[in-house]
Amino acid sequence: MILNKRILREFKDNIVKYIGMMLLVLISSMAIVGFANSSDCIIESGREAASKNNIEDGNFEVKSQLNNGILEKIRKLGVTVDENFYVDYKINDNQKIRLFKERKNINKVSMVEGENSRQNGRVIIDTHFGEENNYTLGSSLEIGNKKYIIEGYAAAPDYTLVIEKLGDVVANSKNFGIGFLTSKDFIELKDKKYSYTFKLNGISYHKVKNILQRDGKLISFINSTDNPRINGYMHDSQRNKNIAVMFGFILFIMIAFMISMSIINNIDKESPTIGALYALGYIKKELLRHFMILPIIIVSLGAIAGTCIGFIIEASFSQTITTYYSLPVIRRVYPPYLFFTGIVVPVIIVIIVNYKTLSERLKSSPLQLLRREKKQNKLNTIKIKKFKFITKFRLREFLREIKGNIILFCGMSIATFLLVFGIGINTGISTYVKNIENESKFEYTYILKLPIEITENKRTEKTTFKNLSIYYKILSQDMDIVLQGIKEDTNFYDFKIKDDDPGLYISESIGKKFGLQVGDFINLKDTTETKIYNLKVKGTVKYSSGLYVFMNQKQLNSLINESKYYFNGYISKDKLNINEDYIYSFTTNKNVIKSAKSMTSIMLPMIVIIIVISTMLFVISLYLLLKLMIDKSTLSISLVKIFGFNKKEIDKLYLSTSLYTVIFTSIVAVPLSYIALKAIYPSLIANMQSYLQIGLTIKDYCFIAVVILGSYFTSITLLKKYINKISLSEALMNRD
Repeated sequence: MILNKRILREFKDNIVKYIGMMLLVLISSMAIVGFANSSDCIIESGREAASKNNIEDGNFEVKSQLNNGILEKIRKLGVTVDENFYVDYKINDNQKIRLFKERKNINKVSMVEGENSRQNGRVIIDTHFGEENNYTLGSSLEIGNKKYIIEGYAAAPDYTLVIEKLGDVVANSKNFGIGFLTSKDFIELKDKKYSYTFKLNGISYHKVKNILQRDGKLISFINSTDNPRINGYMHDSQRNKNIAVMFGFILFIMIAFMISMSIINNIDKESPTIGALYALGYIKKELLRHFMILPIIIVSLGAIAGTCIGFIIEASFSQTITTYYSLPVIRRVYPPYLFFTGIVVPVIIVIIVNYKTLSERLKSSPLQLLRREKKQNKLNTIKIKKFKFITKFRLREFLREIKGNIILFCGMSIATFLLVFGIGINTGISTYVKNIENESKFEYTYILKLPIEITENKRTEKTTFKNLSIYYKILSQDMDIVLQGIKEDTNFYDFKIKDDDPGLYISESIGKKFGLQVGDFINLKDTTETKIYNLKVKGTVKYSSGLYVFMNQKQLNSLINESKYYFNGYISKDKLNINEDYIYSFTTNKNVIKSAKSMTSIMLPMIVIIIVISTMLFVISLYLLLKLMIDKSTLSISLVKIFGFNKKEIDKLYLSTSLYTVIFTSIVAVPLSYIALKAIYPSLIANMQSYLQIGLTIKDYCFIAVVILGSYFTSITLLKKYINKISLSEALMNRD
C-alpha cells in the first residue's frame, strides 16, 4: 500500500515520542520477565536440587540418642530414618558454625564451588558463611584444637535459610553458618545434638510422632512443609513474581491507551487527508490497518528488547533471594510462557485497545473528516464565567484534555505506588531495627537443657520459655512462636503481669501478623506433646523482636504442669558462667540487632531498582502524555504566538495546568498507595518470623514530593523546548 510510505516519515517526525513509548514497553517487559524469570530459575533450581539430593519430609530432635528398638519401630512403618546429628561450635564470641557429618542418603549437599573429596581433615561450609567471614577455599578453620582445610562451598536443601533456631527472625551469615565433616572427623567432636531426618514414603507423620512421644525424649518435631529453612525461598520468589506480573500488565494497558491517544491525535491532524483517501476509494479496514502498523512495530520492538534484557539481567532481580538464602548454583531456564507474556501479551493488548479506539474515530464520513468535524466533548460546553481569560483558557484546556489527564493520573498512580512501595519497605526495616534497639533491656538470653541455679539480681532473671506453633492462614501452615513466662516484678520489660493473672498477652508483632485482638481465643500447639492450648488474649504489649506471647511465669508453669518455681532460661545484662553442656541455645541482643540490620543490605538492591524504575516511569509518562496534549494544541499554540503571547505566557497557558493534575494525583495517589501497600504487605513478609511495621515518615513524604516534582519539572523543561520549536506558519498550513 502506497499509504504505508507515510509510516517511516511519521516515526522520524515524532521520534522522541515513539522512543519514549518503546522505553515504557521495554521497562514493563523487562520488569515482568526479569522478576518472573529470576523466580522461575530459583524455584526450578531449588526443586531440582531437593529432588536430586533427596530432601527430607521432616526432622525431629531428641534429648539423647535413640536406641535401635525405637528406630526399628519407625522403620517397620516403612519410614526411612537417618541420623542428622550436629555440633554447634563457637569459633569466637561472634561466630558459631553448626557441623554435620557427611550425608549419603537424605539431604545430600550441592557443591557450589570447590570440591568434596570426603577426605579427613577437610570441611565444607555454606557459601554465605564463607564469603561473609572471608573463609577462602584452601584456608583453614580451627575446630576443637584441630585445623580443617576448607575445600568447598556447598548448599544444603534443608538449610536454604541458614538460621540457628526456627524462630530466628532473619539469617545472619556473619554470625552463623553450617559445615560438613567426614564421619570419622565428626565422631571426634563432643556435645552432639541428636537430630534425625526422615522420608515418610507415603506414611502419615503422625504415626512417627506417636512412637517418639511414648519415649518422652522428643524436643522438637517439624515436617518439611512447615519448615522455613526449606520453603522460605519459594514463598519469597513466588511473591516477587506475582507482584511484577501484576504491575507489568497494568503498565501495558496504560501504554496501550497512550498509544491510542497518539494515533487519535494523528487522525485529527490528518483528517482532511484521510477524508480524501476515503473519497478516493480507500476503505476503513485499510486505514485501520495503516494506523495500527506503527504502534504494533513500536510495541513489538520494545517488548522483544525488554524480554531479552529481562532474561539477561535476571540475576540482578534475584539478588535479594540469592544473597539471603543459601541455594545451589542457579540454572537458567527459559519458560515459553514468559516469551508469550513479555512479547505477545503487550502486542495483543495494544491491538485490542487501539482497534476499539480507532474504529470509533474512523466512523466519521469523508465530508466530516474533510471539514475536521468531530464529536464535541460535553465538558467543553460547560460555561465558565467570572474568571480572568488565562484562568478560563486553562480550565477549558483541562476539560478538553480530560481523557489525557485521566491516563496521566493512572500512570502517575502506578509510579507513585512503586515509589511508596520501595520507600515504605526501607522505612519499615529501619523502624524495626530501632524498635529492637530501644525495647531490649537485656543483652543475653539463655535457654537451658536443665534448670541450673544462678543467683538472681537486678541484672539477671529466671524465665520460662515454651516453643509453640500457631496456624498462619496466609501460608496455610503452622508458624513457630515463643510463649515466655516473666516475673511479676520483672526489670527487663516495660509491662507487668501479676502472679494472679492467667491471661495471655501478645506482642504487637503477633497481633498485626496474625490479625489478633484483645478478647480473641487462639490455639497454640505443642508439637512435641500433641497438646493444644486454647488461650484468650487479655492484652497487647509492645515487643518487636521475633514472634512472642507472654504470661506470668507462675501461671505458665501451671499451664504446662510444672512447679511454680520451674524455669528453663535466663535473661541477663551480663554474660553468665554456665557450662555449655547445659545450654540449649544462647542469643545476644547484639547479634539480634545485627541480623535485623542485615535485612537492610539484603533488600537494598531491590529497593533501589524499584525507586529507579518508578522515577523513570514518572519522567517518561509525564513527558509523553503532556506532549500528546500539546500535539493536539499545535494550531492554537501557533495562533497565540501570532497574537503576540510571549514564551512565559504560552507556557502558563499550556503547561502550568498540568502541575495541578500532578499535585492532585500526588495528594490522592500517595495515601491510596500507602493503603494498598498495607493491604498486600502481610503476604510480602508472610514467611518472616517477625512483623515489620510499614510506615512513611515526614522525610519519606518529602523525598516522594522531590521525586515527583523533580520528574515533573524535568519533563516540563523538555516540553518548553518542544513548544518553542512550533512554527508560526503552522496556523496557516492546511487550514480551511
